[in-house]
Amino acid sequence: MAEQKVNYLELLEGMSHGVLATDAAGRVVMCNQAAGGLLGLEPERVLGRPFKQVFSEELDQGREFYRTLAGALDKGSAITGLVLPLEDSQGRQRHIWLDTSPLEKSDGQLAEFFDVTDKFEQLEKLRDQSSKATAENLRLQQNNQDLKSDFTRGRRWRFIAVVAVIILFALAGFYVWDRTEINNLLAREFGGAPQQTASQVRTYTVRPQPLSSTISLSGAIEPLETINVLSPFAGKILQKNFVYGQKVSKGHALIHLDTQELELKLRDAEVALIKARENYHKLVNWSKSDTVIQAQRALIKARNSLDETQQKLTETKMLYKKGIIPLDEYRSLQAQVTNQKLSLKTTQDQLQTAIRKGSKHNVMVARLQLENAEQKLAKLQRQIKVSKVTAPVVGVVVKPTAAQAKQAKAVEEGLQAGEGQVLVALGNLEGLSVTTQVGELNVTKLRTGQKVLITSYAFPGLLLKGKISSVSSQAVRSASGAQPNFKVRITTGKLTGEERKKLRLGMTANLQVQVFSAPHALVVPIEAVQNLGGGRYAVTLMGEDGKIRQVPVHTGMTT
Repeated sequence: MAEQKVNYLELLEGMSHGVLATDAAGRVVMCNQAAGGLLGLEPERVLGRPFKQVFSEELDQGREFYRTLAGALDKGSAITGLVLPLEDSQGRQRHIWLDTSPLEKSDGQLAEFFDVTDKFEQLEKLRDQSSKATAENLRLQQNNQDLKSDFTRGRRWRFIAVVAVIILFALAGFYVWDRTEINNLLAREFGGAPQQTASQVRTYTVRPQPLSSTISLSGAIEPLETINVLSPFAGKILQKNFVYGQKVSKGHALIHLDTQELELKLRDAEVALIKARENYHKLVNWSKSDTVIQAQRALIKARNSLDETQQKLTETKMLYKKGIIPLDEYRSLQAQVTNQKLSLKTTQDQLQTAIRKGSKHNVMVARLQLENAEQKLAKLQRQIKVSKVTAPVVGVVVKPTAAQAKQAKAVEEGLQAGEGQVLVALGNLEGLSVTTQVGELNVTKLRTGQKVLITSYAFPGLLLKGKISSVSSQAVRSASGAQPNFKVRITTGKLTGEERKKLRLGMTANLQVQVFSAPHALVVPIEAVQNLGGGRYAVTLMGEDGKIRQVPVHTGMTT
């Protein structure tokens, strides 16, 4: 048995046809040298790897051969004798014959392909000749109609009879030669079954049917968004309740901060608030304050003293004029009155100063100081309440990027954290996002809002629905000068708990973006379309009477 297996593998390696096989999971389990040569890779490098992962770049660029082969391997469909274009490593356009079939015992797929470029070119030449001959026959028929009008009725019928016989034999001979040559060429070169004879015309009934086109992309699963969890106040980290990569629920306590220093500030703020409140209420009722009342009493006292001294001065003046008292006593009372007047003026100024202290401006300042004290106290009270830093959403604790790691210290117990410092980053798992890159040939087909189906062999049986949220307008070029790519971001809606259990950040995601959809398209086999040259195409229609005619058509997309 072992010897037979060795001979079987040697037989595959010696085949000129490329042979590639995948298992039920889409992994490549067989790839001979011929297949590697056609696909431009080493067979040993692809064995055991998913087909879509190996040829992700070709699939991103929408190359028809790889897209058709990937679709057949993924859906388990059979393809027989499909010729597709393929660009080789030297940039030449080749044509590859493709056959696929399912492997029943292993639930895998087998693909066989080989180069038929030379035969395809011969076939194209024959088709061109056929198209030219058909066009020439149509021209002869038109000339025949023109000639009919130039003959008399008797000569006309004789001429028509002769021409009809000639055309009949010409068309019959050409039809037999054209169909026989083309069919025999395909049968000889491609190993097909015996083709139909000229009398057995192969027809295809065209009916409107749904047609859609998708672009296959790949990327890695990322959180819907990354939320930075900040330190609510400056303090020491007492407890750390997470590890990087851990899934956490909403409200999970991540970090516990020390509040000892914050409590000291809180008590100081309470004292400041009491003083500010007393000062404000005192200024609001300033007209009844002790300061104003004392100034008013001092003014009354000074005014009474002045009145009393002035009364004595009047009496002393009379006594002085009568010679009863000396001049010095009279002058002494005059000086006393002068001093008391100055004292009264000073007391009046002091009263006005005391009253101005309770002005609207000072009351407003006191009120603002009171509000500041209240807000400072409220802030400290809120900070103490959030000394346990919790997760704001369901997510996973992600490691900081290289740039963030240089700017921030690792979160550890005993670390002194500053107010507003980023303590940890949380990946939001209430939804997911996938970032991928699209080549310049396909990026013009994408727009925001397009629906995307997300699958992966990493989470089999799970189908996620998303949409394109952004398409970059700037290309990302590698240093090697490879084809420019554009970043595209896809986001999903809210995930269920069961979906979140099956998903991990960094998992590979396969994306299917529907870029074209026509519910009533006219689809015909590609071999039924005739290339007339110059960008013109036609198909041959058969009427109910069995007559055939060539009709120009405008071609659309090729599947």
